[in-house]
Amino acid sequence: MSNAYLYVFAPKNFTREQVTSFLDTLEGVEQWFYSIPNSVFIIGTVPARTLSKKFVEKFGQHRHFVTLVSKKARAGWMPKEHWTFLPSDDG
Repeated sequence: MSNAYLYVFAPKNFTREQVTSFLDTLEGVEQWFYSIPNSVFIIGTVPARTLSKKFVEKFGQHRHFVTLVSKKARAGWMPKEHWTFLPSDDG
């Protein structure tokens, strides 16, 4: 089952474009999009801890977090079409 994750990062020596290019190479990442600076929503089957490890391997140690986006506990203001990309179930 696919989940939605939010990756938030403090860019050190890399850009969001480098992050999204890297995501395009990862098996298990089905889709990504962004709405907020220094963050990327990731849709896929890769667990959050694995994503975090992959980001550190690729970009080195940097401040970041990867978290599951919950259908039951989320709120905010983004373009309407972005909300439909967030499939996480809290089953």
